[in-house]
Amino acid sequence: MLLRALIVDDEYPARDEMRHLLGRCGSVQVVGEAADAREALKLIRAVAHDVVFLDICMPGISGIELARELCAQKNRPVVVFVTAHEEYALDAFGVGAADYLVKPVTEKRLLEVTTRLKERLVPEGKEKPLTTVAITRRGNIIPVPTQEITHIYAESDRVIVCTYGERASAPQIYTLEQLAGRLPQDVFFRSHRSFVVNLKFIKEIKPDLNGTYVLYMNDRQNSTVPVSRSRVAALKERLGLPKRLRYESRST
Repeated sequence: MLLRALIVDDEYPARDEMRHLLGRCGSVQVVGEAADAREALKLIRAVAHDVVFLDICMPGISGIELARELCAQKNRPVVVFVTAHEEYALDAFGVGAADYLVKPVTEKRLLEVTTRLKERLVPEGKEKPLTTVAITRRGNIIPVPTQEITHIYAESDRVIVCTYGERASAPQIYTLEQLAGRLPQDVFFRSHRSFVVNLKFIKEIKPDLNGTYVLYMNDRQNSTVPVSRSRVAALKERLGLPKRLRYESRST
């Protein structure tokens, strides 16, 4: 599991250094950066984060004030303060900080923190299913409930999220492989190396060439989703279909 991290610091060199150190930890994926608390709050509300590495002294809203506001939010990320000031530690732990790092942060100290956070957040290595997936719409990040997603596919270096009436790119937070593992497994199915499908939106199933299948989706675009030959048996099992369908018998 990779911890999804947000770095919040008004100084770019500090953010760059923290991103570099987290990259060396190996268990953290930096999915966002913010230069102030207001920008950070927008990102936290739009995209799921596990941990926020948060500076304290910033223009406008301070890191302590942001952490205090996060305390009232459901499913909030944990906060690790990263600051040049030792005197705010009592205030930091008073707003529920998971740890307090004093700059300059060493790689060893950061590794200790991220290892402990990983054990705390996912004690058995199991991740909670996503309830939303982020898309970009007119330059904004929009969370889409997973129950509205018909299918998701990879296209070049992008991941495309499809709903009944819309197709939009996801920010480069997850690969398709990562999303496939985080979506609710009771309704989503990996039909192909490039496709994940919501079984509730399948309108029709038809055989295709060389033992593959095609799924016709119940959406405005009348989308089709391929099922690779290696995934046909698993699809039939998920849908409670017989191993050999009637039209397959006629074709042999």
